[in-house]
Amino acid sequence: MADPGDWVVTSGTTPNGDGIRLMCFPQAGGGTLAYRPWTAMLAPDVDVMPVVLPGRDSRYGEPQVTDLMELAEAAAEGLRPILSDQEQPVPYAFFGHSMGAVLAYETARLLDAAHHPPALLVVSGSAPPHRAAGAARSCHTLPDQEFLAEVVRLGGVPHAALDEPELIEVMLPALRADFTAAETYVHTTGDPLDCPLAVYAGDADSSVNRGQLAEWDRVTRLRPVRHRVFPGDHFYLDGARRPLLRALRDDLQEAAQVWRAVRR
Repeated sequence: MADPGDWVVTSGTTPNGDGIRLMCFPQAGGGTLAYRPWTAMLAPDVDVMPVVLPGRDSRYGEPQVTDLMELAEAAAEGLRPILSDQEQPVPYAFFGHSMGAVLAYETARLLDAAHHPPALLVVSGSAPPHRAAGAARSCHTLPDQEFLAEVVRLGGVPHAALDEPELIEVMLPALRADFTAAETYVHTTGDPLDCPLAVYAGDADSSVNRGQLAEWDRVTRLRPVRHRVFPGDHFYLDGARRPLLRALRDDLQEAAQVWRAVRR
């Protein structure tokens, strides 16, 4: 079992008195790199803590996990000590993109069941969980070149990545593991979350059915659910970084204020 400190990249700082911690879950095949620039851009109000999944980044030597619920259970167990190890309680939030959105949701469900829900769950670039499960394909069983071509077609990695064979060699095990997890994922119905929800998407993301995004609303009992659309495709996180982080900061600050007001 991984040490709790292995599950996140820490900035070494503590958010200010009105701040919040943000755990960021990567897309399929991804690691912490995409979220590291957020640390300086969101400080000091937000302490960004990219989530390190088994088999990548500092945990590269660990076996990949190919079952999404097993991964969510491990993440909830690994993150719980970090979230509760505080002299002064600090609210936390989850952000997940693509497959990471569903993983963040399932991890939040487990923590909610343990009476420690996030102050905000932000899901990005993903169909809602019941739709994601229903859209299961069998890409993960294809030979490497066919698999990579299908991943690019589905928006899993930029087409330019295919021109970087060394990068692909590193990414391939994580991509195949994550696509296996996503394509074999089975959603189970249960009580809605007791935490606010925000749904983000790129306005040109062809991998997400825009008409289904409103169905994310059913995973939480709290209203309103905030929906935001940014310029860009499935990889809008890079191209629309500044407007994305401005909106994210606003949503996180509001969630932190509500969390503290409820605890008074």
